[in-house]
Amino acid sequence: MSYFSHFPTTTFLGNTVADITRKAQLDTIAKRDALSYMNYTVQEGERPEDVAYFYYDDPSYAWLVLASNDIIDPYTQWPKNQTQFENYLKTHYAEASGTTGEGVLEWTKNATLGTNIIYYAQHSDPSIRLNRASYLNSDATERGKYFPLRVYDYEFQLNEERRQIVLMNKAYLTTLNQQLEAKLNAK
Repeated sequence: MSYFSHFPTTTFLGNTVADITRKAQLDTIAKRDALSYMNYTVQEGERPEDVAYFYYDDPSYAWLVLASNDIIDPYTQWPKNQTQFENYLKTHYAEASGTTGEGVLEWTKNATLGTNIIYYAQHSDPSIRLNRASYLNSDATERGKYFPLRVYDYEFQLNEERRQIVLMNKAYLTTLNQQLEAKLNAK
């Protein structure tokens, strides 16, 4: 069932169209309990439509895959495949690296540079981080407790974290569709 089939219609330039200005938060139409969601790891190259087809037997539930994970922009918030990931780095870090193409990728990984360091993470607890100024103002003993996290590794970690998503239990689909339609058609 198409997500937009739930939307009320409106007239635009003389045509009847879905009123996509309506919005329904998933939190308000679905219970948040241990049985509502299951964990899922997005595989390399999988799109929301693929996940929806695999789990819900219907690619049109891609909207539910995205909404369950608070993903508004699948182009930036969905995990990238290797080619997309490298293209993102080449585009996003071209200016910072002062180069283009493969040169950007080399810059993001170059262990001899300081300009490609995002932050310094503690060896024993990587969630403890220092910025460059704090790291450089530390004594040698303190600096020895940290390692540099460079652009490539930082972006790679973010991309891998995006692979861990949740899927709404398919047993709730009928109820969810009814609640969604009621929410969107409420005045």
